[in-house]
Amino acid sequence: MTFVRKTEGLAFSEILIWLSICIAVASIAAKFVPIYLDHRTAISILEDLAQSPETSQLESEALQTMIERRFKLNNLHDFIKENRFELESGSDRSVVRLQYEVRGDLAVNIDYVITYDDSIRLDDWYFAGPRQDRTTTSAIRLRFYRRF
Repeated sequence: MTFVRKTEGLAFSEILIWLSICIAVASIAAKFVPIYLDHRTAISILEDLAQSPETSQLESEALQTMIERRFKLNNLHDFIKENRFELESGSDRSVVRLQYEVRGDLAVNIDYVITYDDSIRLDDWYFAGPRQDRTTTSAIRLRFYRRF
């Protein structure tokens, strides 16, 4: 009687395929995750600011200065340089709007565009509770092009 031994394990080519897939996913994550974390940090700064009771008593310029100071403290200098946030102050409410897009190269001929559009109402947040007057929109678009 002869026994046929079943081959176990992965071939070298299969290992290379899995390794290239893991490297591709890690490279995409290395591009997108820091952008997302910066955005989440900015949102959390504005939510914390909205929950403080003295926010409703500040004037528009003092509120703008406070937001810029908190962004600088958290190393979000691009939000200030590129005017990524806008403070809309009315007689009855203040709204901070984060509306911007981030562009970059993903690979040789693939570009990415990540757009964010968040609005956070600062007045009455302390009494109404979090996330009731917040609108969020974000999208990731990939664009392929030919280089000559």
